[in-house]
Amino acid sequence: MTVKVTKPAINVREELADLRKPTGIAGEAMLRAETPQEQQALIGVGRKNLIFNGNFIISQRASYTSATSASNDQYYVDRWSVRLANVTANIQHILGSNASPNYPYKASNSLRLTATNTAVGRLRHLQRVEGFLDGQTLTFSAWVKSNSPNARLFQYQHDGGYRVSSSAHSGNGGWEFLSVTVKNKATSNNQLYFDAAIGTSTFGNVSITSGDYIEISEAQVEINKIATPFEYRSYGEELALCKRYYERYDDTGSGLALCAGMWYDTTTVFGPILFEVEKRTNPTFSYNTSGSYEAFRAGSASTTSTVAASRTTVHGTRIGLSGLSGSGTAGQGAWIEIDGGGYLAFDAEL
Repeated sequence: MTVKVTKPAINVREELADLRKPTGIAGEAMLRAETPQEQQALIGVGRKNLIFNGNFIISQRASYTSATSASNDQYYVDRWSVRLANVTANIQHILGSNASPNYPYKASNSLRLTATNTAVGRLRHLQRVEGFLDGQTLTFSAWVKSNSPNARLFQYQHDGGYRVSSSAHSGNGGWEFLSVTVKNKATSNNQLYFDAAIGTSTFGNVSITSGDYIEISEAQVEINKIATPFEYRSYGEELALCKRYYERYDDTGSGLALCAGMWYDTTTVFGPILFEVEKRTNPTFSYNTSGSYEAFRAGSASTTSTVAASRTTVHGTRIGLSGLSGSGTAGQGAWIEIDGGGYLAFDAEL
């Protein structure tokens, strides 16, 4: 006897619909969208992350891979400053291959602030974003690692206390994904602040014990109702974005020939620098006074005692070396060299 088995009919449309059903965070965003325009706003096209150096791949000022004493309101790893209230802290730039549970991506770097005293205060990583983004819905997200149950993310429109926090980290020392979404005020001429901090949900001081820390990675701000996957940019693109705010010329270990110049008189030489990236505003100039700065002419070197910048614009500046140890002839060609750990820095940070 032959037994005929009848298979249930396959609804091809339903099968295809299941296969095409979006998954993950971006998929969730698509399912929440009610129009193509809203879907585009949710998952984004092109570049979406308004935070620069959110995975800490750029560090022009120094490496900071060893714990370094941090000062209040100072920049360290590019675009990130430190804010301290009643506490002292070390900052450390931790490079990839972090094997901790739930770490976002092994090649992502992280940035850690660790309290070095016990006090009632606050401990903050801070990035200020250029522009006001009036009326936009912004989502700030990051991976956070902390041993404090008061570690949070904050958005702050700097116009009198409009600061909103994410939920708190559990304080168990592992990586946790935090996010906070806020609709920006319709009109504002005030700075946007994005913090990863140890503090109360209303941004008050909390009890901090020496050794308490907050470490962050893959920080992202997007014009979105929900957090979507972190946007990875190439090293070159991230460096160019950071150089809008800070650009530095360092001794490379064997000397750096910086620019051509002309002897102005017998003891001063000038040379132009064209910045690699247009700056946000005319930058301020600083240099390492313990470095070596030399003017070369026809194979002869003259060291200098003073370096200055003049006629600075967003596009470039004129460097002057004065107090040279040797003399030259007015109008004689020359170039400037940095050596001995010297650097020239141009700061246009917010």
